[in-house]
This record gives sequence, structure tokens and C-alpha cells, in this order.
Amino acid sequence: MKRGCASAVPRAVEEAAQWYALMLPGELDEGQRRAWERWLAADPAHADAWGRVMAMAARMERLPGRIAAPVLSATSMKSRRSALLGLAGLFVAAGTTWSVSQTAPLRAWRADYRTATGERREWLLADGSRLLLDSASAVDLDFNDHTRRILLRAGRVMVSTHPDFISPSRPFLVQTPHGTVRALGTRFSVELAEGHSRVAVLEKAVEVSPAAAPLRVVRVDAGEASRFTAELAEPPLRIQGDAEAWSRGQLVVLDMPLGEFLAELGRYRPGYLGCDPALAGLKVSGVFPADDSDAALASLAAVFPLHIRRRTRYWTRLERREG
Repeated sequence: MKRGCASAVPRAVEEAAQWYALMLPGELDEGQRRAWERWLAADPAHADAWGRVMAMAARMERLPGRIAAPVLSATSMKSRRSALLGLAGLFVAAGTTWSVSQTAPLRAWRADYRTATGERREWLLADGSRLLLDSASAVDLDFNDHTRRILLRAGRVMVSTHPDFISPSRPFLVQTPHGTVRALGTRFSVELAEGHSRVAVLEKAVEVSPAAAPLRVVRVDAGEASRFTAELAEPPLRIQGDAEAWSRGQLVVLDMPLGEFLAELGRYRPGYLGCDPALAGLKVSGVFPADDSDAALASLAAVFPLHIRRRTRYWTRLERREG
């Protein structure tokens, strides 16, 4: 990969930070991933540098939003890569300020309510409603005299609404970059994914309004789910499986392709978790502990001819077991 401007940061750490920046959601294609794997294998110092970058990222995730803010909020940089080079500098210079851009992953670090990778947490709001955040999730609150609004910055949130104390009652909204979910006295979850959002309703109903077409409202009732983009909310479908399993620390899957399963399990552990592309279509079924991803991987290896290859605690890949 190309190196950026000259820096006092050791080259391996600087390169690891650049790779980490590329790995932020939606920016690493298969060719780049193979190049990253070659870089990682080329020198033992690369694996060490990668582990240091991932460890720093994990520590930053554990900082509460209001504490992290002054650490992460000097002047804005031009790109996420520049921000990650600032992270690299933290390894070699005590007291260095890490400047960040206002991109979505970094805004999530400064959110009002947030969870680290592998953490779930519940909050009781001032209006009596409850929020449960999944692993690596973040929301901001915007409550005023007219609305109760939750802005989903990352991950997934489950909302249990409460009748408003104020009269007339303020609408309860969950907003993502793709649109707005309006609660109709309900319990539901909203998940932010690449290119779309998804709502699953557990009690009563919600209304979904795409950001670019707010008049195209779609109602989603209990037991239904809908995907929506900024342009369109898809017709609701019946929920398949256990929509609340994640709130109990479980992954319940039926005939899910291995590649998709690892992407879901990867939400609960820092670093890279993947598989040989030839294995990505292998169908997985069962109940797996999201809170113990190593145990989940071990159970897969016990059933399928898989070898768990680890280079560091932040890099794990499933490959076909020989023999």
C-alpha cells in the first residue's frame, strides 16, 4: 500500500493504522483484503503492529462518550486515514492529541450512549422508555418540547417506549441515515447496516419513512421486519427465527451461509474474522454464544472440517482442515 506523508511513527505501526482505516465498514474489497493478508504475513513486526493498533482501538471503544470527547475532538482532519495515523502516533508520543474527522465510525465514539465491542447495555431514559444497545453500537438523544428522537450512529438498538409524561404526547422516533422509524406504542429494534437499515417489531407497530421519500410510509406490525434505504421501505415480511436472541447474548441461525454467520459473530469481537471464500457458502445452523466467540468457533470446527487459523488475537480465519 502507499505510504502517506513522512512521520516519526514507526513504519509498521503507521502502515497498520492505514490498513485499519481501510477496514472501516465498506472500504475493503477482496483484493485489498488479500493484500492486507500478504502484508501481515510479510514480517513479524507487522503482526505486532496490527495487534497494537487493534488494542488501542479497543481501549478507545471502552471510553465513555463524555470522557472520550476531549481526547478525540481536536481539529477535524481531512480523512479517516489521517485520523488513524493520529492513532498510530499515540503509540510513540505520550500526550499526543488524536484529531478525528466527523465520519460515522468516529462520531459513534462521541455518542451520548454507546457500547464497546462485545458489550450490551441498557439505559432507562427520562421519559420512562428503555434502550438496549447491542455490541459496538451508539446513539445520540434529541429530546425537546416537540419530539423524542433517537439518532442511531452505529450498530443496533432495541427500544421499549413508554407513554410520554408531557401532554400533548411527543412522537418517539428512531432516525438513521436511511430514514425514520416512528413508534406506535411499541417495542422494536433498529439496525444500521451498509447501504440500508432494518427494523424488527416485537410489540404493536411502527411506521417507516425513507429519508428521501418521507411520504412513502410503510407500517410494520408485531412479528414483522422491513429493510429500508433512503429511497424505499420494503414491504414487511414475517420475522424468521428469534429476533430477540441477540439481546440474550445468543446467535440463533438456520441454514445461514458461513460468511454471513462470521460477519454477524464478528460484531462481538475486535479485529478480523473471516474464512476461505470457498467455505463462505457452507450452511450453518444452531444456537451460538455471541459473548464467547471463541467457543462458537470451536463448535463450528467440531462439526465441520474447519481449521481455526490465528495470527494474533485480532486476526482469525477459518480454513478447510486437511486430512
